Amino acid sequence: MYRGLTLFHCTQCGNDFKSHDIEYCASALSVPQRCPKCGSLRTLPDFWIEAGGIESGIQLYTSIWEEIEERLKQREERRLHREEKMKANEKIQRKKHAKKFKHMSRKQREAYEKKRAKKAAKRSKVTINGAPSCWEGIIDPGPTWYPPGTPLKIED
Repeated sequence: MYRGLTLFHCTQCGNDFKSHDIEYCASALSVPQRCPKCGSLRTLPDFWIEAGGIESGIQLYTSIWEEIEERLKQREERRLHREEKMKANEKIQRKKHAKKFKHMSRKQREAYEKKRAKKAAKRSKVTINGAPSCWEGIIDPGPTWYPPGTPLKIED
């Protein structure tokens, strides 16, 4: 649940900054926000520092920080794995294309390239499945919940 704005303290660089206070897992804790100065997720909301000191806040938030960092690491590993698969697939496709192209006459090559260009143009068209055509100009407002570590710009 969104609770407004609050001050956060970065345990890495000591920076104090204002950010969104979002409830962590239906508890009194807040989701750590990324420090705008150093980019660390190891931040504490100001009210925990005032209530029990930085040491008690660090003890309380250590498991949360490790969990979030582990999720981010897994997400990055999945992204890298997908990129590797895409590169391997592109390499295979290039080999197939070269093999096909090698045995064609000039007219066949021109027809083949025209067909490929037409398919590429069709793929690049953006459509909304099942939506009326009048919705095409409407911009989707996006999510109302922001995951931990999402940098959000706040105007003072």
